Amino acid sequence: SALVEAKGGNKEQAARPGGANASFTIHEHRASNGRTLRYSLFVPPNRSEPLPLVLCLHGAGGNTAAANLLAGPASQQKHPCVVLAPACDGRGTRWAESSFRSNEKQRSVAPELMETLDKIVQEAKIDPTRIYVTGQSMGGVGTWGLIATYPDRFAAAVPICGIWEPADAPKMVKVPIWAFHGAKDPTVPVDGSRRMIEALKAAGGSPKYTEFPEVGHGSWDAAYATEGLWDWCFAQRR
Repeated sequence: SALVEAKGGNKEQAARPGGANASFTIHEHRASNGRTLRYSLFVPPNRSEPLPLVLCLHGAGGNTAAANLLAGPASQQKHPCVVLAPACDGRGTRWAESSFRSNEKQRSVAPELMETLDKIVQEAKIDPTRIYVTGQSMGGVGTWGLIATYPDRFAAAVPICGIWEPADAPKMVKVPIWAFHGAKDPTVPVDGSRRMIEALKAAGGSPKYTEFPEVGHGSWDAAYATEGLWDWCFAQRR
């Protein structure tokens, strides 16, 4: 999956957290746990009222299609927002703690990530009722993980080709979710998303789910281009 996701980004872009483009500024935050989180941040110029924030979690290749799309002029004109694209190297670390992969010796970056998010919410005067999270592949897994652990923080979640433990569905059932997956995904089995959606419905939720019948692992471009996705996302409030 690293090879798949690295394609299309130039070397300079790949070096930026989240594969963000040059419209983002690069920062780092040293958290109270002693860990430092690097991140790319896009803040629209000439902003006035508190804006929503979208947290974009990259896949194992280091890139997120969402961050660059949301920071683009067309998207910003329709949905002005602050975009946060943090870095997680995916080898010794992962986005969130997970019960079903606990045999892997990977540390979760969630503590320093949530602390960084709090800092940006204060400094950039974010609307705290409109914080959204999305991610692709490893970032799709992380999206499920963050809303399982911090469901009160997010107004909506868009996990792309992710997987999680269906037993955690009751924890995240109140978060509006629109999940996406390619039916022919050889890297993250489509059953991962199907089982999560079933579990959420069984827990009383009403998640949205789009499956692309002919698509493999790289389902994020089709997902993020889905008609109505961003209108739906930005309409959600906590």
